[in-house]
Order: sequence, then C-alpha cells, then structure tokens
Amino acid sequence: MLNKSLMDTWSFFKIHVIAISLIILPIVVPIETLTAFYQYFLASEEFVLSERLIPMIIGFVAYPIYAVGVVFYIASVISGETIDAKTSWRLGIKFWVPYVVMSIFIGVVITFGLFLLIIPGIIFAIRYAFSEFELLLNQSKPLDAMKNSWAITKDYIWVILGGYIIITLVLYAPYYLLAWFFDETSVAYWLLVTVLNIIYSVVASLYIIFAFRVYEFAKSQPNQSQNPSLP
Repeated sequence: MLNKSLMDTWSFFKIHVIAISLIILPIVVPIETLTAFYQYFLASEEFVLSERLIPMIIGFVAYPIYAVGVVFYIASVISGETIDAKTSWRLGIKFWVPYVVMSIFIGVVITFGLFLLIIPGIIFAIRYAFSEFELLLNQSKPLDAMKNSWAITKDYIWVILGGYIIITLVLYAPYYLLAWFFDETSVAYWLLVTVLNIIYSVVASLYIIFAFRVYEFAKSQPNQSQNPSLP
C-alpha cells in the first residue's frame, strides 16, 4: 500500500502542480521575499526572538489559508467539482479559526510527546495526521477531529510513517546539500534559501496529498464511514 500511495501522490502532484501553485505562491512569495529582506538587512546576525516575531506571526497567519485551500482543492478534484484558487482562499479564511485552534492543540501534544524521548511525539504526529480532513471535510470540532483521526489511523501507522519519511528525505536532502555550498552571510545564500523555501512551500503539499490518499482509502473500508466530500 505504501508504494501505491506514494505513486498516486506523485501522479496527483504532477497533474495538479500548477493549480496547487496558484493557491500557495501568491501568498508565500511576498511573505518569503519580505522575510528574507528583513532577516538579511534589518535583523542582527545572532538569533533574537523579538526580531523574528514579525515574520513568524505573518507566516502563522498566512499558512492556514493556503493549507486549508489545498485540502479543499484535493477533495474537490476527487469529487469531480474542482474549485479555483479564490474559492480555496475563501474556504481557508472561513475555517481559519478552527484550523488554528486544532493546530495549537496538536502542536502542544506533539511537543509534549517529543519531550518524552521523541518517539511519543512522532506517534502523536502520525495518529493526528487525518485531523485536518475530519475538521474541514466533515466539519468536526477540533477535539472531535483529533479523536476521529486517532481512531482512523490505527491500522495505518506504518504506512503514514513510511510515507512521511520518504517524502522528507526527498524534500530536505537537496535543500541542505545546496545550502551547504554557500556562505550563510552572503546575499547568494539568502537568495537561494528564499527560492528554495518558495519551492518547498509547493512541494510540501506532497505531505497533504499523501495523507489524503491514505485517509481516502481508510474511509472506504467497511469498518469506516463513507468517503469525505466537500461541505
């Protein structure tokens, strides 16, 4: 199942990369550009939390809009009623609050798990991998979405873990390899990092696509509810 899910994920991504980019890039490009400018020209060389707050807050506010949009776009393609970027953004804004609330809950639980010798944090991350789909597509409350995800992922822990590991290796290996050749204080380094971050924001949708692929399969099984559909 892992191999097929990864192949389906890559196939979906290749076909829909332009549509996904149109959802993500109009938001990410200006943010990443301004962040790079701010960090290179205005922030000090040493890490100072107060100087990083503005970029962090902007990213925190923006991410749910396009992340939610991507989820709804994937679901719309599967349902045969494909939505456009503007509709995706409107849905992202509509579900911004519950998505952020759920993300905070999950983040706290995963962080706590990571303090418990790391492995529990990884387990929590996997068991809550379907939470966003339950929240958005079934309109569950944040805690209910987490509870449902915990139940649905029970039989797919190793599939999800394997997929996430493979996707992470594929995405991050070139990232760190290229960055390693540049001086971190140079303009070229910041330009490269900015470009890579922008590219990564798109290819990182592979995580969502893969999780959705497994989620769709899990929901189609006799012991699960029916496939998700757009609200």
